[in-house]
Amino acid sequence: PARDKYLDTWKALEKLYADGRVRAIGVSNFQPSHLRRVLDEGSVVLAVNQIELSPYLVQQELRAFHADHGIATEAWSPLAKGGDLLGEQAVADIATAHGRTPAQVVLRWHLQLGNVVIPKSVTPSRVAENFDVFGFTLTDAEVAALSALDRGLRTGPDPDTFDLA
Repeated sequence: PARDKYLDTWKALEKLYADGRVRAIGVSNFQPSHLRRVLDEGSVVLAVNQIELSPYLVQQELRAFHADHGIATEAWSPLAKGGDLLGEQAVADIATAHGRTPAQVVLRWHLQLGNVVIPKSVTPSRVAENFDVFGFTLTDAEVAALSALDRGLRTGPDPDTFDLA
């Protein structure tokens, strides 16, 4: 955002799309103001916006914007790098109630909110565990309890102030 070059890049991506060289185009870490500008000045609707998203950073306004415009929300750092989030009492209580791990509960929360979620792990047992999130459903109250953990806490840079220069 600081260098205001993202529209030029978006236009180049639209050309690749128009030429049939890609089937879909998307962005990462765009805020509503960035998305509005791309939608207003571009000709292709974004397929996806990959954003930092976890129960510690729910991003309700941005997810609502995505939903209103048919943009898929993909979560990066969906477990908030583990640690504190997976140790939260609410997460632990829900995990115990379902006979699941805290990570499975958080991943299930993402899925029930409609987020695309691709957790990272290099440990084969954790990869299998992360995939095993379709055999249970969180209640509305459990989804709300996890969403109530929102602290606006980022593990990565703020897209409005991040600059590579």
